[in-house]
Amino acid sequence: MIRDEQYVRSFNGWQGYAHVRAWRPAPDQVTVMLSGLGGGCTLKKLLPLLRDEYPDHAVEFFFHMPSDWAALGYYAALTVGADGTVVQTRMAGDTLAARLGPTLYATEDPDDESWGWGGA
Repeated sequence: MIRDEQYVRSFNGWQGYAHVRAWRPAPDQVTVMLSGLGGGCTLKKLLPLLRDEYPDHAVEFFFHMPSDWAALGYYAALTVGADGTVVQTRMAGDTLAARLGPTLYATEDPDDESWGWGGA
């Protein structure tokens, strides 16, 4: 793991934030996990900023929606369309954990009430 931080930026006059974690699975590759989006922060706004932080790397993005009393959490692979739209493809958290290691679950948001290590 190379990064675990509360990322805060201004978006259109509003301060937005996200929990950003990153791994370097290969010398020229970075895997970024986003969760806890708030304020004016959206995936469509955040992904280009993070991609720019790793200009010499292939960057892949994933999203984690933490579970709470009102909704089940989930993990998703993220792809960006030519028009900038972000598509989420849900996946099992354990599939991602097998790839990224124990730091995936160890650094999840403390209020996440997901069952089975992050739900589906």
